[in-house]
Formats: sequence, structure tokens, C-alpha cells
Amino acid sequence: MFKITANRILFLVLFLIPLLVITFYELAIASNRYLSETSILISQENSGSSTFDVSFLGLPSSADDKDALAMVEFIMSRDMLHYLDEKLHLRDHYSASRVDWWARLSNTTSFEQFHDYMVGWLTVSFDTTAKLVRLQLQTFDEDYSKAVLEAILAKSQEFIDHMNAKVTAEQTRFFDDKMVESEARLTQAKQALLTFQRANRLLTTDAESAVVLRNIQSLETLLAKEKSDVDAASKTLTDNAPRLQQMKQNIASLQNQISTEKERLSGVSTSSISELDAQYRDIQLNLEFVTTMYKSNLAQLEQARIEAARRVKFLVVVAAPSIADESQYPSRPYVVITAAIVFLALYFVGALVLSILREHS
Repeated sequence: MFKITANRILFLVLFLIPLLVITFYELAIASNRYLSETSILISQENSGSSTFDVSFLGLPSSADDKDALAMVEFIMSRDMLHYLDEKLHLRDHYSASRVDWWARLSNTTSFEQFHDYMVGWLTVSFDTTAKLVRLQLQTFDEDYSKAVLEAILAKSQEFIDHMNAKVTAEQTRFFDDKMVESEARLTQAKQALLTFQRANRLLTTDAESAVVLRNIQSLETLLAKEKSDVDAASKTLTDNAPRLQQMKQNIASLQNQISTEKERLSGVSTSSISELDAQYRDIQLNLEFVTTMYKSNLAQLEQARIEAARRVKFLVVVAAPSIADESQYPSRPYVVITAAIVFLALYFVGALVLSILREHS
């Protein structure tokens, strides 16, 4: 007849019954989980510059490492979780009734609890040797796992684009402001030159000076001829002769015209060409200076844009999100065997304690 002893009760309570419960749960209740994986690389055009390797201390050894760690933080952030929940209804997937009660997310959990819950399902790690960011996600549908990782990659690309735009804006903001200032000053200098030319009705003072000099030369030639004619006529005509008087008046008129042209060329009047030339050269010098500054700022802006382009980061998908052919989790043989070992150890400890108590009773 089967005799119930304390050891047998202990064996049932600490080993057989718990093991049967675990086995039944794993075989009949536990939902299949499907794993999807992907790997990405954050690269930069000029990332080849040598830096002191401190990765053995667990610290990022380059700008690429910092970018990769920033990417890890972004993927695990609440912003990403909000995005995935809005786009793919992540909370609904993990709280669906078809999911077993142990793995299921409660419908009443807060967003903070939901974020903590997802840490156990989404694993993001950074390989400091290969410089890869590896993502692993478990869901209850193989296609859904792939779709979530694809959404994460798309959002990560937006994150990289935003970082690039921010870096470019910061790199070129100063020179953009200088270009706006230079363009305004160049426009003002050109307008000042046009206003001066229109007000004084001249193209350049050099051209105007050449015209006046030619006028003076022509008048002096006429004056010399008139004086020659007067000298010749005075030998045959009296001083009061009308013709001689007319010729002398012509000479006086030519002398006045020459004086007027010389006054116009180099007089003290504000409308003299010498005074206009001084104003014109000041305006022209200012225009040349502003133009030089504009060209210099433009060259610096182009150089800043080139430097910013060299700092642009790229998200490279090394391994596209995979789709599982079969359920990888839970690993039922592993769970059952591990549970059997643990419960058997508990049974032996319990039996040992019971034997010690019997000896001392």
C-alpha cells in the first residue's frame, strides 16, 4: 500500500507540482514570440581622423561612437515609443487578449509602465568594435516585428536628418548673417554711385575731365589763331577799326570760355570736376571695398558649407529587418529543464532541512 511520507509530500510540493504547472503553461498557454533583428551604422565623411582609443574604459572613442550612443538613447526614448504607438498601435498589440496572461500588458498601465515593459521586448545595443547599433524586437506576430523595426529605422533616419540640418545651420549661421549684411552694404554702395552719376549727369569723372580738356585745347587753338589774325590786321587797320574791335572781342570771349572751362576742371566750386572726382573716388573706393568684403564673405560661406557637408552623418542599414520563419521564444525545452533543475535543487534543500530537524527532535 502506498504510504504518504513527509519526503513524498515535499517532493510533490517543491518539485513535481511546480514542474507540471510550468510545463503545462509553456506547452499549452504561453504565446509564441517572434524575433526580428536589424543592424545599422552611423557614418560620417571625415570620420577617419585618428583619436585616442578609450573604448576599453567603456567610453566613446570618437564622434561616431557618440552619435551611435545618441541613436541608442533616441530609439529607447519615450518619443520613439509615442511614435510607434501612434503609427502601429504598439500598446494594443501587447495587450491583446490572444496574448497569454503572464506576458500580456495590462490595459490600465500608465505610459511610464508601458515604457518599462517595452525594455524587456526591445533590445538596443552598441558594438564598440564593429561600430554597429543592433536592434532586436520580440512580438507575437512575425510580420509585425518586421514592421515595427522598419518604422524605427524610418524615424531614426528623420533623427539623423534633423541632426544634419542643425549642424549645417549652426555651422553657417554666422556667415549667412555676414552675407546678408554684405549684400545690403553692396546694394547701398551701388545705389550711391548711381545717385551720384544721375545727379551730376556723368558716367565717370575721368571721361568728363577728358571732355573738358579737349574743349580747352580746342578753345586755346582758336585763341591762338585769333591772336595771330589780330596781329596781322593791326598792321593794316587802325585801333578803332570795327573789324579789329570785333576780333579783340572774340579773343576776350575765348579767354573767358577758357577760364570757365579751367574753373570747371579744377576750380573751388562744388560742381568742379576736381571736387566731383574726389567724391566719385570716395564712392568708387567704398564700392570696391564692399565688393571685396562681399566676395570674401561668400568664399567663407562656401567653405563653411563644405565643412558642414563633411560633418553630415549617414544612417547605413547593414542588415535589413529580418522576418522570423518560426517562433524562437519562449524556448520551451530550456525553460522546462531549467525549472526542473531549480525545483529539484529546492527539493533536496527542503529534504536536507527536514532530515536535520528530525535528527534534533
